[in-house]
Amino acid sequence: MFLVFLISTVSYLDRTNLSVAAPVISKQFDLTPVQLGLILSAFSWAYAIAQIPAGMVANWLKPRRTYFYGLWAWCILLVLTTTASSYAAWIIFRIPFGLVEAVTWPAASVLLSRWFPRVEYSQAMSLQNLGLVIGAAVAPPIVTLILVHWGWQMAFIITGLIAGILGTVFYWYAKDDPEDHPHVSKEELDWIRRDQVQISNNRAPKGLYKVLVCRPSLWAVGITNFGLDFINFMFLTWYPSYLTTKYHMSLNKMGVMAMEPYVFGLITVLGSGAIVRRMTNRGVDSVIARRIVISLGLVLGTVALFVTSYVANMYISVTAMSLGYAFVMSILGPMWSTAAEVGGQQGAGFSSGFVNFIGNIGGILSPILMGFVLQKFSSFTPAIFVASGVTLACALAFLLLYRVHADRASVAQFLVGRVTDM
Repeated sequence: MFLVFLISTVSYLDRTNLSVAAPVISKQFDLTPVQLGLILSAFSWAYAIAQIPAGMVANWLKPRRTYFYGLWAWCILLVLTTTASSYAAWIIFRIPFGLVEAVTWPAASVLLSRWFPRVEYSQAMSLQNLGLVIGAAVAPPIVTLILVHWGWQMAFIITGLIAGILGTVFYWYAKDDPEDHPHVSKEELDWIRRDQVQISNNRAPKGLYKVLVCRPSLWAVGITNFGLDFINFMFLTWYPSYLTTKYHMSLNKMGVMAMEPYVFGLITVLGSGAIVRRMTNRGVDSVIARRIVISLGLVLGTVALFVTSYVANMYISVTAMSLGYAFVMSILGPMWSTAAEVGGQQGAGFSSGFVNFIGNIGGILSPILMGFVLQKFSSFTPAIFVASGVTLACALAFLLLYRVHADRASVAQFLVGRVTDM
């Protein structure tokens, strides 16, 4: 799982380098805020569209080959992006980049469903999802440093090559199943298999995807992921420009201040997984524990984002906004573990892709909205109010639809019936 953590870190480093370099690129190509917003969201359009197919690919190729091909593909695309010379060219390069990065989370869910018992899903996904926060945290200072000394093109080339090398390391070292790893003992294998539904056929049976799409819990976490991605992409794409525009920060100061949300996010993402595990160790049902942590994270994030615009002091306002991001990000581990739990080994890739597809609609809308708001009002405040309303609505939808026990039982019953029919 450490390698998956590194892959998620690099994936967010690779997709964040554009937002950090956005002030420079915008001036170089004379882009309007709306054009920049469309470029920043172009990745998300393709990423969202590719999610469900990517989940099927991850189930078919399995994680090792999925990561190997995927990471080298996005390495090549990042290098090619340095040749962009117009607004249209940026759109053209960002779309295929979104398509190939779409395999990241489905492949991780497939790996999770094979390597961990259900009781460890939340904590394992929290550790893996730290890569999202760390990648976004290290991007501002790293990309700013490279940008100042060597230009934005070199930032794209270096981060792309890191991805390709990491894909090769994963292919050489990792195994798709714990049975194939020489260092996994029988005791460890028994622990991993203790609460997994064992199916002899690795291919998803006909009708499974339809069953999964009809599960309310997948819609619950999909809608929740919509809110998370709305906030996440607001920070990934526009936050550096927000700091330089509203507070007139230099690139160097922005590179440091832009880390604050992600530093807080490290604490909340790690903490949420640990809290769920501690609650389950004390006898609390894991589904109830996740419900509490996810709903609380969304509500606290809503409050923190809402008060941001009412604080006059720059440092307090930035801290409040950073806490809003961190609380929303805290739901990552508990949320993503649900996709793997409901889908099981055969449906984890599809479930993950479905949840990510719904979530990335928020990722598409967020940068576009920020661009239109900035151009129309010369202020980010209205968009921040909208963002807090989105997270509150997602919290309410989650509480209404989250019913993992019933959904997991329905999927298990379908799978057992299919095995019986064979």
